[in-house]
Amino acid sequence: MPKKNTTTNATAPISVRMYRQGLGDCFLIRFPRATGDAFNMVIDCGVVLGTPDPQTPMHKVVTDLSTVTKGTIDLLVATHEHWDHVSGFNQAKELFDAITVRNVWVAWTEDPTDALANQLRTERQTTEEALRMAVHHLALSGDTDKAQDVNSLVSFFGAAAGTTADAMTYAKEKVKPEKPRYCEPGKPPIELEELPGIRFYVLGPPKDEKLIKKSNPGQNEAYGLDAGPNGSQAMLVAGLMRASAAPDDTEEQSAMNPFDNEYCISMDRAAQLPFFQQHYFSDPAPEPAAKKPAKVTPDQTWRRIDSDWMGASETMALQLDSATNNTSLVLAIEIVASGDVLLFPGDAQAGNWLSWQTLTWKVNDKTVTGPDLLARTTFYKVGHHGSHNATLKAKGLELMVNDALVAMIPVDHDMAVKKRWGRMPLPELVDRIKEKTHGRMLKVDDDVKAKEDLAKLKPAGVSAADWQAFTDRVAVTDLYYEITV
Repeated sequence: MPKKNTTTNATAPISVRMYRQGLGDCFLIRFPRATGDAFNMVIDCGVVLGTPDPQTPMHKVVTDLSTVTKGTIDLLVATHEHWDHVSGFNQAKELFDAITVRNVWVAWTEDPTDALANQLRTERQTTEEALRMAVHHLALSGDTDKAQDVNSLVSFFGAAAGTTADAMTYAKEKVKPEKPRYCEPGKPPIELEELPGIRFYVLGPPKDEKLIKKSNPGQNEAYGLDAGPNGSQAMLVAGLMRASAAPDDTEEQSAMNPFDNEYCISMDRAAQLPFFQQHYFSDPAPEPAAKKPAKVTPDQTWRRIDSDWMGASETMALQLDSATNNTSLVLAIEIVASGDVLLFPGDAQAGNWLSWQTLTWKVNDKTVTGPDLLARTTFYKVGHHGSHNATLKAKGLELMVNDALVAMIPVDHDMAVKKRWGRMPLPELVDRIKEKTHGRMLKVDDDVKAKEDLAKLKPAGVSAADWQAFTDRVAVTDLYYEITV
């Protein structure tokens, strides 16, 4: 591959552009070269399923990417296989087709030659398929609330099975005939000949199945995955997956039953039998007024557990979502001259964050550690839209002690509420980030349309001069925020 502008202007600022397409991630990082042009790095490109007319904002984003980069992205990073991070490769494919991508980086979990990666991928595909069936059958059973809750999580994988995988594959194949780089934590920091003065440290995802499946920090690990679905979840998967193998005329019944057919009686048959009519169905119809009223049997439907066996689907959907988030490629970008670090964790959750604590690198005569990189972080892309378990406390945000810290959160709270995620972003986390950054925190859904609107975000305890020094570094449009770091 030919070299291109092999010197960096170490004194010029680096810019980070966060697109405001909605609830989803797309970032453009531009590293200046001494020759005057820029090294263009893009991290993710997507918006959550359910966004109204998603093609319109994603076309605006990709059009801007193409214009700013002059049709060449030097490095494309796809952090993990969730629709809100990769949908743009589908929704604006015709625009991406015209863009040249020189390098692609993904996590080791995308490597088709890695045994653990293949195991995790198979588990994810099987569980996703079962959960899509669960949504259908929960709706049929009348449990629409649970169906919506499960569907809101399954939607991270796109409208149909395989759509997110297809978008990820498209991104990875943008460098054909070359292969993407499969990034592993703990390997020597990546230094690009064409980008001297910049080091890329890969922090995650961990090469540890238990940590990948650990979503919640501390004692609250209710949604943590073990080695795979078990107990009620294993029954759920087995029951639902039978549907795909059942004959067409028994598919519906087979899928709804957690037990083998020899131990079951059909719902239609049960409704005709006096015992089940009396003990498991609603009140009988009243006799005509001219006749003596029949003895009314109290409503017995409370005894039925038609869809209760699928109750594990919501927990399993949460676990699948978290485990996939934990496969996020996490990059700490070090500016060698200053030692400052830009942290892009994707949607990494607890297990991914915990794994950074023991990482070490020997760089020249210096030892670099995961906590050291956090301590030098001056830019933090807040993980998973500010959710409760995507930014650790003592082993995460509290380690970010650099007083110059700024943060960006790619979140649209109104859309999160529509998806039934009312605490995204987590208010307590947002408050602490504001404290750590002295208010230098930008959210996609801020009520800010022009640069002068940034005054609305100034905290009471920050001086006008300090706030002006911050806002001087920020550009604002309806389409993006951009900050120089």
